[in-house]
Amino acid sequence: MPWYEVIALLAAGMAAGTINAIVGAGSLITFPTLLFFGYPPLVANVSNTVGLVAGGITGIHGYRAELVGQADVLPG
Repeated sequence: MPWYEVIALLAAGMAAGTINAIVGAGSLITFPTLLFFGYPPLVANVSNTVGLVAGGITGIHGYRAELVGQADVLPG
């Protein structure tokens, strides 16, 4: 993998993570970037989904102060 591809994917991932933590829709950056660099759609989709899980966990950690006392809102 060339260095410029690594830099571009890293930048796209960081931008998407920031967007996802604030409003969501970071996939609009990462998925097309992966397709642009020639990854098959299935691989791009799975990679994007794995990134969303990690981003969701870090988003929960970042917003933990706002989540205090919200357990009764959860279904189940």
